[in-house]
Amino acid sequence: MLLMAFVVFAALLGPTAHGQSAPQAAGQVAQAYAAVLGAERDGGNVTALVAKLNTAVALIQQAEAVNATDPSRAQALFSQASSLAQQVLQAAPGVAAAGRSSVFAGQIELFVETAVLVALAAVAYIFAPRVFWRLWLRTRRDWRVKKA
Repeated sequence: MLLMAFVVFAALLGPTAHGQSAPQAAGQVAQAYAAVLGAERDGGNVTALVAKLNTAVALIQQAEAVNATDPSRAQALFSQASSLAQQVLQAAPGVAAAGRSSVFAGQIELFVETAVLVALAAVAYIFAPRVFWRLWLRTRRDWRVKKA
């Protein structure tokens, strides 16, 4: 009787234990995807994160394909996918911070460039006529007007 209960319990627990890895890995990948979206929204370079995320998704697909035939290999693949998702989750805040600082630096650069152009335009407006007439007179000072 005890042996029968153990077999029934193991049969019920076995697929559930393997089935929980797939949703857990997929949930971590979904969290990592949300973190990558946030980092991209903040202007970060998410190319490396997306590559890791794609690898994790491919590992999950491979694990689901071999889950029925080789549960231990599927479990290892789910574990690798979860590990990659955790790496992405840990790296995403740093990428987002770098993106925010890059965007801020770009805005400062744009402001400085605009201020310099406005200042140059004002200087040209103020001093251009004087410079023009001085150069005009310098280049034509040897000209003589003949009486007609």
